[in-house]
Amino acid sequence: MENTRRTDMPSDRDISNIQSGDDKSNIEMLDLHHCDDLSITDNIQKNDLHEQGATTSQPNRSDDIEANEYTLFDIMDHSEEDNNGDSQENSDDQENDDETAPFTHSGGNNNNNEDDDGDDNNNKKITNKNNTNSIINSNSHFHTWSGIKRSIPSLALFAFLMCCVLILMTSTLLHGSSTSFSTFKKNMFNWRHNNGVANSFLRFNHFNNGPTYNIHNTSHISLSNGNEHVLEYNPQYRKASKKLYELLSDFDTAFYDDNNMVLGTDKFSQENTYSRQPYVSNGYIGARLPNIGFGFSLDTFNPWTPDSKNIPDSLNNGWPLRNRRFTGAYVSDFYSIQKSLNSTNFPELDEKGYSTVISTIPQWTNLQFSIEFNNRIHWFNPQMVKDEDITNYKQNLSMKNGVVTTEMDYLDSLVHIKSDVWTHRRMYPLGVLNVEITLNTEKLNYNNNNNNNNNRNSNDEEYNSDEQVILTVYDTLDMETSFRTFLQTSGIEEDNNAIFMVVHPDNIPYSNAAIYSTCSAHYGNSNGWRTPKKDFAFKKNFSSIGNDDNGEKISQYTKVNLSKYNKKLIINKYSAIISSEFNSNEQKSNLEMAKEIALASKGNYESLLKSHTEAWAELYNDAFIEIPSDSLLEMTARSSLFHILSNTRKYNVSEERGLPVPVGGLSSDSYGGMVFWDADIWMQPAVLPFFPNIAKQMSNYRNATHQQALLNAKEHGHPGALYPWTSGRFANCSSTGPCYDYEYHINVDVAMASFSIYMNGGEGIDDDYLRYTTWPLVRDAAIFFASFVQFNQTIGKYETYNLTDPDEFANFVNNGAFTNAGIKTLLKWATDIGNHLGEFVDPRWMEISHNIYIPRSTSNITLEYSGMNSSVEVKQADVILMVYPLGYLNDESILNNAIRDLYYYSEKQSASGPAMTYPVFVAAAATLLNHGSSSQSYLYKSVLPYLRAPFAQFSEQSDDNFLTNGLTQPAFPFLTANGGFLQSILFGLTGIRYTYEVDQETKQIYRVLRFNPTELPRLPGGIAIRNFKYMNQVLDIIIDDNNGTIVHKSGDTPIMIKIPDRSLIHDRDVEPYRGINKTNNLPVEDINNSIQVDDHVEILQNGSYYILNPKEELKLPLFKLKLNVKGNIVENKQITNLTEGVPGDVAVSALDGNNYTHWQPMDKYRPARLLIDLGKDNQQEIKSGMILWGGRPAKNFSISILPHSDQIERILEKVSDRLESTEGSEKSRTIQELLEDIGDVKDTSMEGCQNSDEDRCTNDLESILQWTLDDLDNILSNLPQLKLLNRKFITILKDHEVIPSEPFFPEIIEQSLIEILPSNKTYFHIDYSKIKIGSNGKSLEDNEEDRKARFIVLTVNGVFDDDNDSKGATIKEIVLKNDDTEFIDI
Repeated sequence: MENTRRTDMPSDRDISNIQSGDDKSNIEMLDLHHCDDLSITDNIQKNDLHEQGATTSQPNRSDDIEANEYTLFDIMDHSEEDNNGDSQENSDDQENDDETAPFTHSGGNNNNNEDDDGDDNNNKKITNKNNTNSIINSNSHFHTWSGIKRSIPSLALFAFLMCCVLILMTSTLLHGSSTSFSTFKKNMFNWRHNNGVANSFLRFNHFNNGPTYNIHNTSHISLSNGNEHVLEYNPQYRKASKKLYELLSDFDTAFYDDNNMVLGTDKFSQENTYSRQPYVSNGYIGARLPNIGFGFSLDTFNPWTPDSKNIPDSLNNGWPLRNRRFTGAYVSDFYSIQKSLNSTNFPELDEKGYSTVISTIPQWTNLQFSIEFNNRIHWFNPQMVKDEDITNYKQNLSMKNGVVTTEMDYLDSLVHIKSDVWTHRRMYPLGVLNVEITLNTEKLNYNNNNNNNNNRNSNDEEYNSDEQVILTVYDTLDMETSFRTFLQTSGIEEDNNAIFMVVHPDNIPYSNAAIYSTCSAHYGNSNGWRTPKKDFAFKKNFSSIGNDDNGEKISQYTKVNLSKYNKKLIINKYSAIISSEFNSNEQKSNLEMAKEIALASKGNYESLLKSHTEAWAELYNDAFIEIPSDSLLEMTARSSLFHILSNTRKYNVSEERGLPVPVGGLSSDSYGGMVFWDADIWMQPAVLPFFPNIAKQMSNYRNATHQQALLNAKEHGHPGALYPWTSGRFANCSSTGPCYDYEYHINVDVAMASFSIYMNGGEGIDDDYLRYTTWPLVRDAAIFFASFVQFNQTIGKYETYNLTDPDEFANFVNNGAFTNAGIKTLLKWATDIGNHLGEFVDPRWMEISHNIYIPRSTSNITLEYSGMNSSVEVKQADVILMVYPLGYLNDESILNNAIRDLYYYSEKQSASGPAMTYPVFVAAAATLLNHGSSSQSYLYKSVLPYLRAPFAQFSEQSDDNFLTNGLTQPAFPFLTANGGFLQSILFGLTGIRYTYEVDQETKQIYRVLRFNPTELPRLPGGIAIRNFKYMNQVLDIIIDDNNGTIVHKSGDTPIMIKIPDRSLIHDRDVEPYRGINKTNNLPVEDINNSIQVDDHVEILQNGSYYILNPKEELKLPLFKLKLNVKGNIVENKQITNLTEGVPGDVAVSALDGNNYTHWQPMDKYRPARLLIDLGKDNQQEIKSGMILWGGRPAKNFSISILPHSDQIERILEKVSDRLESTEGSEKSRTIQELLEDIGDVKDTSMEGCQNSDEDRCTNDLESILQWTLDDLDNILSNLPQLKLLNRKFITILKDHEVIPSEPFFPEIIEQSLIEILPSNKTYFHIDYSKIKIGSNGKSLEDNEEDRKARFIVLTVNGVFDDDNDSKGATIKEIVLKNDDTEFIDI
């Protein structure tokens, strides 16, 4: 085992090398949150603890704590209250907050939006449409707000409003369409708010072409009836989606109970491996757990690498530690200093400042025991339990409350062992382990003739060795389970049955973490009598596994007999962990606080578990996602939310320090536990709509390190701030995280994260937050970039040099597109925010923003960087990040270029790239495409290659075999992917965006919520996002099959919603390359000169505006996505691959209506088969079709159909219903009843097919059952007499030859041209007269019913070119039509 613990104390020179400061004063200590709700005190009865120290100060406020007021309860998060504006904390500060009315100007009059008079049917509509008179619904009346004087007669108020509107109408008629949005909005909103008028519905459109959104003539706001919108449940799709679980890695022995949100496995493996391990965490402490459910283990097996035990480094974690993986215990923000690391990119930077990586503490779940039976001793710990000793194994993770439960029978079922591990969701320092050991007395040999056992005392230890089991239980803290730490002290307190240990992170003597563990052990009441109530005492252990001389291992033990009278032993282990970063009480040491918490918790297991579960329930009351048609996607959404919540917290975080969230959270030291842009761009936006306080604390971490960022820029000769690529305890430039000549976009990311918090507008997020928190980050980034860019006189543009964009396959390039677009956008933010706040704005910012160079090809495709060639393979999303989250869509030309970018880079992504690509493609496709359903196929590509069973944890890589993926050991778990997936639903599928608009006269910013919903063809029933927080209001966002709805369910402030105009999207107007001089291309200089931010109307501003009042809902008809090919009967239908595909590919890509996604079989030497289901009661006759191929067309292909049969439909429906409603052995009985119900039906419509050409008839009914049902083996074993199983697929197109339709363009490679290439197409028509079936050779043309089918199989053989690539053909789109009409070229 690698020894990473350091025992030497750092010298003064060592510490001086740290860029963030010289001594303890430079470390921001964490203050503790005083909690409001002390209900948990009823659950912990301790006379020496007092409640008077708890106060009701604002969460996260750094208040001074008097020593005589501090109690245990000050560090408990008792409230976990909803972020819905109900909290009264800091209400005085917000009394005059302008943001209670989202469109009033900073510093203007305030109107506290008190409850109105209840007149909610006030849907006024104003349309400025090409000189058409604006209309106000005369049947509507107005209710007043608190700011209006009650003495004003309602008639006079109405007359006054009409006069104002007439003035606006006259202005519109006089000035036509030139009336600016900002002026019109200012006039209406200033009058509206200053005069107390609350309009439920306002609609503005000021563009030359008039309103273009297809719902503009209808009012869509109504009163909410208070009932929750219930999505339609589609059982067929739900059942089919469960088969997708089988595509997840390692799912063969895993299970998911979606009703109870429980993930688990029933396979025990004596080899410990990281991807099969659960963990517990509450955002402050965490622990990864081994196979038996508790204790410490090193990884001994890598399931992704063959013969992993004999391959060096196969058991290791990745860069920069490259240490062996293990089940460690972690504390948030517990960083060490390392003079050097095993692997860094820039080791020369160690001379300027050391790296800070996470330290791990002694594993607090380290409990083990021995079992003595029949004169043999068996050890129960992760290292010594063998496969043959375990039966009836099950390990579960409940996502409802974060409890990991492991149970099994041990030693030929001699004992049953069950454990529960959890970290308290309110009392953050507390970790709890409960172990129950139950004796199976049938395995004992009692001599009833010689002993009167009924007269024995239950404490009697005078049993024979075969009449009892002797347990010796050890509670241990061991420095061998702690890495990058050194021991300060340790000890045992026998009076408290407790052990403790205090450790320092390497080279940080002023920080420590104290672990205090106390145990109780008592008999369970398994027989109802003779059960001692008193706990067994633990003693100091001097055995071979006990305490060593230097205190680096301490242990206590107790010995207990199990017999027929006392069958069960219950052990409760309470561990409290307090670190210096958590404890701001200078009057008590970390150890004193940890002891206080552990002893107060002892003996209160049930009440603590209850309050812990309630705390999780309160969290879920704040956030929930529903996808009723797809079990896999819904599980991934819920597990992603669970994993991010498990590794973050709302309270007990100092605003002076914030909350650093590592890539691997609190259960892994992947990437050294450091903080990357992943926290700012991938994780934080995912929690912001649900938990703004958490997002705020994550962003505060960047404010806490901002002073160091200023020093970093100064060190490199620039003003402003410069953040490093990685951060930990400090934010100095280091060998793992360079500041210069690397990923400068981190500075844009940090600013964007903070600005998004302001745009979300949570509680207390007002102009003061913008001025004192966000503005310094944005301003100093702008100052740096204004100094950093260089003006190129030749092209008249500002450029950037020697950088790396998110695609880290291309290092040290010039003009990274995402970086330069980020600079362009950030400088616009800085200008707008500065003007809004009245701060100094450098005029050069907008000059640079107008003129920064964004590299593009002559085909209008954005290049990742200057000089990019056509052979590029992209590691992860890069250029597409300009669409989301950057939102770089300033005018229609960029919008159209972004569509080309999406198509081009969709085919350039590395198959082994990280899970940081396709969530972005989901959002981009939903924003840019009006055809097909690829936003949803990208969603599946975000999940299936990366999600690992059994505990739904994302891996960083799609291929975890480091021998085949470029020697990359993936980060695990990868919270970045959880955040990305959540964003793909929250912002991708819904089209929700935080945005703002600027009044051009006053320069004031107005926050707006953009809503851009489209139908979701692959998700029938839609999606629901419950309790979305915006402007301190609570919303439900629902997209069903017909409407997109926003329900304003809580809060007292109206919000403005913008609906973009999708008619400006031209996703089909993309001309592929046809050869030199045959494609209309725009010179690159003209492209850049034509794009200036303020010279064009923002394309996404063209749309509709609504004001949504409290208790109202906005319901909009969904934008209906068009078919890629008119008349295609299979587009957006269900599909599955019956043969293996290339890792990362999903079959739905072949039916998603996007000509630039594909599915590819793994092996070109085997026939590849895809099964398509048109759906229940949807039988179609195929008359013609087309296959769109990628760069590798097939050699030939065939199409088969299963002729429709009512009996088959009955089997599928009834058997499926029975399986859905029954469990286990009951399934056989109910299926047999089903057979009796159906009867032994002999279907003769296809009799004789089996006697004809077998190539024409293939038996694929089992494939259908396998796909649509859950338990094929059980079905088939109970359907032997059903002759319908002989039903055959008929081949209606056999071995159709593929001839490429497009030429090969050698100049693409020779001249490295960046072009979208045309795809090869193969058209075909079905001639049923040539298809003979049955023994009499009857033509299928004569039987119309048999030409209709629900199930279709496409079989693809080989590839056209005989090359060395073993992978099969690339299938982009499958088109099948039920007529012979001419194809419209796609």
